[in-house]
Amino acid sequence: MKDGVRETRFVLGLLLGLGSIIGLWLLLLAGQIGRPVPTTQWIEKAYAHKLALADGITQPKLVVVAGSAAMFGIDSGTLEQAVGRPVANLGVNAGVLSAYIQNYARQAIKPGDWVLLPVEYPMYHGRYSINFPFLDYWWENPGFRHMDVNTVQLAQLLWLTPLSRALSGYRGLPPGFVVSGLYGPQNLDQRGDQMHSEAAQQQVWMRALVEQSEVERYGAQAHRWNANWASWKALADEVTAAGGCAVFVPPPMLDRPDYHQGRELQYYQSLPDQARAHGLNYVGSPLQTMYPIDRFFDTNYHLNAESRQLYMQQLVGWVKPAFAQCGRGH
Repeated sequence: MKDGVRETRFVLGLLLGLGSIIGLWLLLLAGQIGRPVPTTQWIEKAYAHKLALADGITQPKLVVVAGSAAMFGIDSGTLEQAVGRPVANLGVNAGVLSAYIQNYARQAIKPGDWVLLPVEYPMYHGRYSINFPFLDYWWENPGFRHMDVNTVQLAQLLWLTPLSRALSGYRGLPPGFVVSGLYGPQNLDQRGDQMHSEAAQQQVWMRALVEQSEVERYGAQAHRWNANWASWKALADEVTAAGGCAVFVPPPMLDRPDYHQGRELQYYQSLPDQARAHGLNYVGSPLQTMYPIDRFFDTNYHLNAESRQLYMQQLVGWVKPAFAQCGRGH
């Protein structure tokens, strides 16, 4: 009996200790919710810059919605001339994932606007995916409660948050902090396009980042992810209901031999049909917006400035008739 009592007390003590640790961890996390941290400020400021640009356009416009592939790859001036509307490039960072990107898009889009969506491939599939950029941003911006963060995703956020991120929230921003470096509003033009990304400005470490970037395995991974087509269709339907038009296109991406064989080739060949089967107005071919390494600046999604026109030439050929057809009400 005594041994049994000791074992019971041990188990209860263990559970109580574990519960106390979990409780303290939750309290630690709760205490830094909503506090700004340096790593997210370029995203915050870039969106503030772009939303202000979009809000300042009073006539029907075209809004570009995606991640940083659009920030680096879209030439909004060329697009503006092609479609005959002012353009606001809302591309910032695919790492914060579709819920945030769609939320900001809804703030920028007005009735009658057209929307161009060169959405990076993972955002069609990873409905409840978690990565560090999303996690980092979520703790500063948890007010987006309508973003469809489910119980499993919330548990992942609590489990995967490193102690360093929680402590960073308590430290906040250093005195006099300003956003600097390549990313942020200081390098965005009057339409929201990235500046200072010419090939001549590529540093050795930037080239190394491109060379060392992963070979993406979207074809192998997509079937294991939670499909996210419905959230993009919901956004497109809202645009259409308000008298506008939403057109999806492939983003620019670094070409790899693996993308032209097997499951990966099948994925890129079939994606436009999959998108259309899920109700999206998708035009273009992903295989035609893959480019060699010399076209990229610092990631496998970031074109250098000179290569924008190559992408835009393909893009305009696809989207100009698509938007013209929308304009005719078909």
